[in-house]
Amino acid sequence: MKALKWYGPYDLRVEESEEPRIVNETDALVRPTLAGICGTDLHIYKGYLQIIPGNIIGHEFVGIVEEVGKGVKEFSKGDKVVVSCWVADGKCWYCKRGYYTQCVNINIFGIGPLYGEALQGAHAELVRVPYADVMLYKIPENIPDEKVVMLSDGLPAGYAGIVEGGIKAGDIVTILGFGPIGAVAGMCAKILGASLIIAIDVIEERLKIARELGFKTLNAKEVDVAEEVRNLTDGRGADLVIEAIGGSEEVLRKAIELARRKGTVSVLGFHVHDYNLPAGQLWISEKRLIFSIGDPIRYRYELLELIKNDRIDISKIITHKVSLNEAPKGFELFDKKVAFKVVIKP
Repeated sequence: MKALKWYGPYDLRVEESEEPRIVNETDALVRPTLAGICGTDLHIYKGYLQIIPGNIIGHEFVGIVEEVGKGVKEFSKGDKVVVSCWVADGKCWYCKRGYYTQCVNINIFGIGPLYGEALQGAHAELVRVPYADVMLYKIPENIPDEKVVMLSDGLPAGYAGIVEGGIKAGDIVTILGFGPIGAVAGMCAKILGASLIIAIDVIEERLKIARELGFKTLNAKEVDVAEEVRNLTDGRGADLVIEAIGGSEEVLRKAIELARRKGTVSVLGFHVHDYNLPAGQLWISEKRLIFSIGDPIRYRYELLELIKNDRIDISKIITHKVSLNEAPKGFELFDKKVAFKVVIKP
């Protein structure tokens, strides 16, 4: 089969690879029909996340079941499924309480040894999926792949940031960093009753997409965003701030600054370092700082209902579709911010 492999920073190659096989009786083999390029994939591409050279990358995908192990009870060959990017066994203390992203056997496709087994990724023609009865979710045949591919990762991530951030009807939500996750968070905030959604970025093309979705926009290169957010909120600040950039202490400090007293900062951005954060400011203003990586298994049921009822349409933010052979070019376009959301059709 063909697969997209990482060999080092900015070095992706489409190569022939050995097809995966059923290893455990709870495994399934899934043929991806559409796969997304996620921000985490970009971190791997650029070398921020180190994986084993030669590993297949990618973790956000929808596909068709090709084979199941003898222990799989809920799925069979030919089923159309979305696959949770986060691997969970469904049996541990955390899973039984609905905290699948904290499973004691946690893993993620295409990340390599970060979580133990170097589970191969979804930017390939066939993927082995462990714990299939937990990991897979059937999708109606009449729903296009473009509308459900982000149900694997990006959509529940954005949704979790809003829901776990405690949104209430009438809240003002500020999104710091308007990439695909920020866009999804804004769409979810709108569904859940936000009265105003403020999108902040430095790339005008991204802010144009935000305006098309009905959001107020601020270009951080042109204005003092903290002052503008206060002006839009009668001097208070946002009820809920979604931090969707990641990577630095400066970003987290800015998100905290944008929130009102007793407001919430919901962190979706990717962070790997320790920071010195303003604990005194958080304490005296009683601001709440929460972190979420999204949980595809926990939220997929309610999110699929929103998709089926046309209340959310993620296909609106897909700007580029490439073949597997063109996948390295897709990463380049995403990295250079030419593309907003890229999907790969193997």
